[in-house]
Amino acid sequence: MEFLHDLARTYPLMRGGAILFILVGLGIIIGGFGRRRWMLGWLIGGAVAAVLAMAGLSITKVIFAGLGSPSPLHWIIMGIGFAVEFCLVNYVVFTIKDHDSREFWLWMLVVVGAHFLVFTFSHGPFAGALGLICIANALIGLRLKRVDFHAFWIVDGFLKLAVGCAMLAATLV
Repeated sequence: MEFLHDLARTYPLMRGGAILFILVGLGIIIGGFGRRRWMLGWLIGGAVAAVLAMAGLSITKVIFAGLGSPSPLHWIIMGIGFAVEFCLVNYVVFTIKDHDSREFWLWMLVVVGAHFLVFTFSHGPFAGALGLICIANALIGLRLKRVDFHAFWIVDGFLKLAVGCAMLAATLV
């Protein structure tokens, strides 16, 4: 357990990332069950809830309690991760014209997974592992065209929820 505590101190953004993964994962799960008309709304809702939770926890300093403060490098890497996501999202939006298609939504999951790979260096190895698993899930979904893509969307949400819970537990050790 000392390893997990050291990991959380090395990556103090891990707790915030955990909260983000949990809330976005819940939004993805609910949206996936609600099908296309709920997917985007619940994804945005989960992201907004995550940002509000992190803002509130940051203001009260609860998010870093016992972990120390992130270094400027952690913040820079996190910013790079969001910039990578922004660029890749734009690429998918302008490349895949049918925004209701399985390809569009599954490539969006690949994009999110890719930016988690960058987060490995700001949020720790849990984020990198999540990125790899999410990318693999989405790529399998792109190959298995006979399987409803909502199944891969829901799996993605459960992956984010599970890894987020593991990260949160690691920061509370």
